Amino acid sequence: MGAVTTISDLPEPQRHVGNLIRRAQQLHLATWARVASPDITSAQYSILVVLDRAAEASQRQLCDEVDLDRSTVADLVRRMEKAGLISRQRASADARRNVVTLTALGAAERERLAPKAVEVQRELTAHLGSAEADALFRALWRMLEK
Repeated sequence: MGAVTTISDLPEPQRHVGNLIRRAQQLHLATWARVASPDITSAQYSILVVLDRAAEASQRQLCDEVDLDRSTVADLVRRMEKAGLISRQRASADARRNVVTLTALGAAERERLAPKAVEVQRELTAHLGSAEADALFRALWRMLEK
């Protein structure tokens, strides 16, 4: 893709924001797999970070913290438990809830991936100036505000 100065410089469908977001997500996934981990996704890493901060959380709290729907979090938790990254048990106060905690392996992986997560972000924005990177972040954040 050459230099673009306005949206109208782009052919269809490249001028659609959704198409650009999809392509940016593909770039993020490929960069994450190459730089950080082919086995632990960035969504799983987000859960590791939340659990490292909170010590334990219900699956509902994880949904709120990482802004994912219940079925996605349930699938992530199931896969992460199978991989030994987290443990899950019924809450003692309410047997309908699962409480999720970080295992020693999960804590070690969170620690190992932290600098790699920074490197992924750095690589994704490397060709942007700091003002452009900040503007991109602010624009995406504003787009997602509820």
